[in-house]
Amino acid sequence: MARLNTKAFALFLKSGGTLPTPPDNFIELDEKLLLAPDVKVENYKRFNGKLGANDSYADACDTTVEGATISHKMRYQNAAADALDTVPQYGELLKIGGFTENVDTTTPGEETVTYTWNKDSSPALASAVYYLDGKKQTMTGSVAANVSFSFEVGMAANISGSLSAFLDNDGVAANEANPTVPLSDEGCLMVGCADVFTEDGSSIKMQSMEIDMGAQINKFYGLNLKEYETSDFEPSVNVDFSLDGADYNAAIQKLQNETTVDIIVKLGTNAGTEVSGKTVMFEITNVKFSNYSDSDDNDTVQRTHEFILTADSEFTIKHGYYA
Repeated sequence: MARLNTKAFALFLKSGGTLPTPPDNFIELDEKLLLAPDVKVENYKRFNGKLGANDSYADACDTTVEGATISHKMRYQNAAADALDTVPQYGELLKIGGFTENVDTTTPGEETVTYTWNKDSSPALASAVYYLDGKKQTMTGSVAANVSFSFEVGMAANISGSLSAFLDNDGVAANEANPTVPLSDEGCLMVGCADVFTEDGSSIKMQSMEIDMGAQINKFYGLNLKEYETSDFEPSVNVDFSLDGADYNAAIQKLQNETTVDIIVKLGTNAGTEVSGKTVMFEITNVKFSNYSDSDDNDTVQRTHEFILTADSEFTIKHGYYA
């Protein structure tokens, strides 16, 4: 009997209560994913006059995946042209992670897709299909996710998701061959030295950056009730850079003044200028400076700025056409 091959997997993810139909909604991952379904099991003692009288019972309905991490390298969306070709593969992950999607095709050749953080309501749950070397698992309308981004100069931009869901069929996988999936022919979205990071209009020589949406995901389980729900967000932004001596006191003054700033990140630019079909722009407004830390890096001060998003913050991610 052949052993299960952990490289032979494919994930399909779609916002809403309808299962994706492969090969649609395929999301290419750059790390292995093992769902490792968790069955609710309780151990108990049976006192019958003998030692070692242990037993257990299982609740097959309560078979879940919690915190399954997926990692996806962001890609250009039509680098060879000057318009949006397709919505990004990770668009469905953004939608279940708290963003609304707006695709504007009003003017041919000037298409855009914009994702906006929605603070008015909990994001819709998603559905997923997962194949592992001929074993198929499905999750219908129960997938919740926390989303995070990581940018490091000289590396591809990365988006990650932490998925929680109830498994269909009590987690018992069906035997079904892996489908053939279409791989993108676009290049990875690189974080280049000429890309742009500004903090309140001032350019900072950022070396790496992390954005975590901080989704608070709760499990609800009862009679005729099986779902996860995002009840809140605690988004944060961390930025690492080498500190100039002239800016040594800036961080402590920002903390004392309870400063709020606007952060703009433009990736895939031409020496800082947006390129249609290639640039992805992150704009986060009214973020509050919350902390900082210093460390030694090759005999220089390396500083980390920490920010939190507040009720007044806005967060948009734009792809496609730039005038």
